[in-house]
Amino acid sequence: MKKWILLRNGADYDTLSRELNIDPVAVRVMVNRGITGLSDMRKYLSTDISETFAYEGLPNLDLALEKIKEAKEKGLKSLIVGDYDADGVCAVVILMKGLKLFGLECDYVIPNRLSDGYGINENIVRKAYDDGYRFIITCDNGISARASIDLAVDLGMEVVVTDHHTITESEVPTKTKAIVNPKLDGNAYPFTDICGAQVAYKLLCALLKGNAKWDALKDELIEFAAIACVVDVMPLANENRNLVKYELLRLKEPINRGLKRLVEKNELNAKEGRLVTTDISFRIGPCINSAGRIEVADCSVNLFLSESTEEREALSDRIIELNNERKELTERCVNDGVSKLEELYPDGNLPNIILLYLPDCHVAICGLVAGRIRENTYRPTFIFTDSNEGITGSGRSIDEYNMIEGLQRCSDLLTKFGGHKQACGCSLKKEDFDALNERLNAESGLSEEDLTEKLLIDADMPFGYVTERLINDLYKLEPFGNGNRTPVFALRNLTLFKAKRVGENHIFIKVKDASGNVYELKFWKKADEFEKALTDAEGEGVLTELYDNSFNGSGLLNRDVRISVSYYPGINNYMDRKKIEFTLKDFRLQ
Repeated sequence: MKKWILLRNGADYDTLSRELNIDPVAVRVMVNRGITGLSDMRKYLSTDISETFAYEGLPNLDLALEKIKEAKEKGLKSLIVGDYDADGVCAVVILMKGLKLFGLECDYVIPNRLSDGYGINENIVRKAYDDGYRFIITCDNGISARASIDLAVDLGMEVVVTDHHTITESEVPTKTKAIVNPKLDGNAYPFTDICGAQVAYKLLCALLKGNAKWDALKDELIEFAAIACVVDVMPLANENRNLVKYELLRLKEPINRGLKRLVEKNELNAKEGRLVTTDISFRIGPCINSAGRIEVADCSVNLFLSESTEEREALSDRIIELNNERKELTERCVNDGVSKLEELYPDGNLPNIILLYLPDCHVAICGLVAGRIRENTYRPTFIFTDSNEGITGSGRSIDEYNMIEGLQRCSDLLTKFGGHKQACGCSLKKEDFDALNERLNAESGLSEEDLTEKLLIDADMPFGYVTERLINDLYKLEPFGNGNRTPVFALRNLTLFKAKRVGENHIFIKVKDASGNVYELKFWKKADEFEKALTDAEGEGVLTELYDNSFNGSGLLNRDVRISVSYYPGINNYMDRKKIEFTLKDFRLQ
């Protein structure tokens, strides 16, 4: 059960509300996010994307620019080495279009997830050399590829590394100094939590400054920087938030024609009302990722580079097919993972960190499965499967646990690893799996409190207070996501009245407040969970009464079932009609 925490930060809400011309509740939400001063609030409510173009302070940027300019002057055949996820794909598109505008003869390669594994490797380097490439620039990878990049330099190739992943000193390349990564020691750039595509974009901003043609291209490429920022789960704070906010206003009609076709295939161009971050993270992002998961990521890159209408149509269709296949694989493997947990821990007493070996899981979806199991258990979770390197796994974490630091402490057991605090990947010998499991758990440092999911409540707020104006003021605080959570409000001691199931696992419940007003709350993908909790509390037969929707049916009124709810209000736009609706976030039966 989630622990509800009501935030009680103090401020002069009424005065700030008048100054900003927004509802005091919206001011309270900003204060709860640590935005307390009037000037900071004004900045937060604006959409200033100037920092997106900033690059001053990025480490080794001048060295990288010098090498790129030398490659052009010498006519070096150049290769961009990306990554197979959405951030890597977007970074490759950015560099391909930008470097060609600069006049560099370049091509790209993205490792095959199954045969190559993550990032640049020695096989890629040797093949590039044999094919005549003499300049390599990485994006969204390379910071932990010492052997491969040092090999490239030994072969006489020039190398620039652009990356954003956490630094492991023992893996940083030693034979090139042209490494642009805001997490390097000596970084003077003021915001380090940018994705690989953003690093690539800023590199181009510096390289193409003053180029008249760049002014037109940068508006197209900013689309990919924003998408990668969301899909790679960067914190939506500072420049990231403004970048994503800006792009969500334009995403229904993208400049890039391949992206425009993908938006149309997902019917986002026809969506009523505004677009939100979940339209990127649950619709566009998974499509871009699907190619690199099931086949090779070239399919996504080529869609965004293509100049042919026919080719864009075929590629977008193929990406949709691959994403549907990915969904089916994920569901099957999540079910396998849940069954494995029940088998290993029949008493439900789970370890602090979950490590599961699922030999039938496709290596490409280990991270997705780990994320789903983490959601269900609120435990840092690793899913491993067989690979060419022994076994390979992906992890997804909780706020209280730095996953990459945990792996760094176990590096002697790993053949390869990398990633972030919240998400990472690693490979190891199969015989070392049990040792890794034992050590990660022994050194986790996680308490029972850490492993209890917290739900932060911004305010106790009656449904009757909610107006269309308030909701529009809350919309001004978007985009919501990592680092800028969706506002949540609570209301206690309601009477549960009736409900109906909708779709596969959704439930809409009706409640009465103290004044007898009836409100409907929508609970997405949680119908089974709600039914179990209600049956456990009230016994068999309660569901029959709950779903009694006959004209004179009293539902659960005779039982006097009390419920407290946490929720988020919104406006449902349908056929030019607006209706206030309430989304249930969590509940407590009393």
